[in-house]
Amino acid sequence: MPDMNDELLQLKNRIEKSMYRLLISETDEDQDRLWLIERISDDRLKKLLPALSLSSLHILDVIYEHDGIKGVDIAREMGLTKGAVSKITRKLLGQGLIRKTQLPDNLKEIYFSVTPLGAELAELHRLFHQEQDRKAMELLASFDAASLGIVADFLEKLADLR
Repeated sequence: MPDMNDELLQLKNRIEKSMYRLLISETDEDQDRLWLIERISDDRLKKLLPALSLSSLHILDVIYEHDGIKGVDIAREMGLTKGAVSKITRKLLGQGLIRKTQLPDNLKEIYFSVTPLGAELAELHRLFHQEQDRKAMELLASFDAASLGIVADFLEKLADLR
């Protein structure tokens, strides 16, 4: 009969390996880029895509979803610093994916919105996430709710340890 500590150690190792594989796949932008490049019809976007980080794409999504959003609100929505948002929005402005506006009576506040080119990329990026979400839901549907609840509880507690 195997020792309980050996069994727990084996399970811990399996979990760590799986978490590592998830982490690596989340930071591997090649799969996302390949999916997008295969579906982009505009040559300008094909040229811009290699220069865009995943954070840039997600900020573009937030601006697309909240037309006329301020940088501070993007930072809050994304959980990023205002400095990071400022750096990324400068790049997106330079690439012609977003534009900024200011109110004549308040030049301090800057509002961002997407350009037509930015809207095309944001829509395509959303389609990518919808496809990924569909695959995830298919996987989740193969488990019962009680089992998924245990997994969710475990992952939340594991995250709290970090």
